Amino acid sequence: MSFPLVGNLKLRDAVLNALSQKHIPHAILIEGEIGSGRHTLANFIARAAVCEGDKIPCESCRGCELQKSGNHPDITVVAPEENKKSIAVAQIRELREDAFIKPHTAEHKVFIIDFADTMNEQSQNALLKVLEEPPQAVKFILIAESKSSLLPTVISRCLCLTLSAPDSESAAEYIKATHDYSEEDVASALHSSQNNIGKALGLLANEENAQDEACELFLDCALRGDSWGCFTCVSKLEKSRNEAAAFFKKMKITVARHLRENIYGEKAKALSLFYSELCDLEKSLITNINLGLLFSALISRSSEIFKQ
Repeated sequence: MSFPLVGNLKLRDAVLNALSQKHIPHAILIEGEIGSGRHTLANFIARAAVCEGDKIPCESCRGCELQKSGNHPDITVVAPEENKKSIAVAQIRELREDAFIKPHTAEHKVFIIDFADTMNEQSQNALLKVLEEPPQAVKFILIAESKSSLLPTVISRCLCLTLSAPDSESAAEYIKATHDYSEEDVASALHSSQNNIGKALGLLANEENAQDEACELFLDCALRGDSWGCFTCVSKLEKSRNEAAAFFKKMKITVARHLRENIYGEKAKALSLFYSELCDLEKSLITNINLGLLFSALISRSSEIFKQ
């Protein structure tokens, strides 16, 4: 089995050793900041609890597949109800009753209590009753940003797993292996998020969405003959060769999509010419061409092409 998180080596070894012996504590508390991998680890342990294979989690049996699809009948997620800030005591009482019902298909039933640190004292005391004398086939996984909001009596009945951010090199290697972002962008996102992979990926996704919007706006301005609008879209890219390269790549994808969807049917020929021009100008990036001149050439050529 492979551990799903980067870093946290001591925690990784402890979890994998326990799973290799098919020993899952009856109650686990996973704490860590948002983006640290709390839910990834919780799902990994839950998958192991319902796995039907010899080595848990095997990732291929019916139990594992159902967990990964979010449809396993013996895994229940409890979280604050819609428009509520905390888990109500009624939800915990319902969980407690459900805990004494035998599993449907798996060897264990798993209750994942998300935002466990939002439970008030009454809710925590209601949970404590089942944590003190848990049914043999039941596993509880609590997820919190910090255990400091939980009662000492609740904490004492859980195995506490505290997640921390990995080193920058390991985090960067993980992101580059699973996503198509430039090395410069990854480094910047990790620096801003203090190596929190989840937060870094969120920053990168927002940046990618911003690039998509910039490309759509540039194309719209080009089609309308708004050269100043085009210039506004790319003016901030003149300081970074990596950002310029990302823009050309996204711009080609945008134009190709519009051609495929025939959004501007009457402009299809001009769009094809513009795509070719993008390819030619993009090649200039491997030289020492001044980025200001490059974008000026792009705007000039787009103005000529879409006037036809």
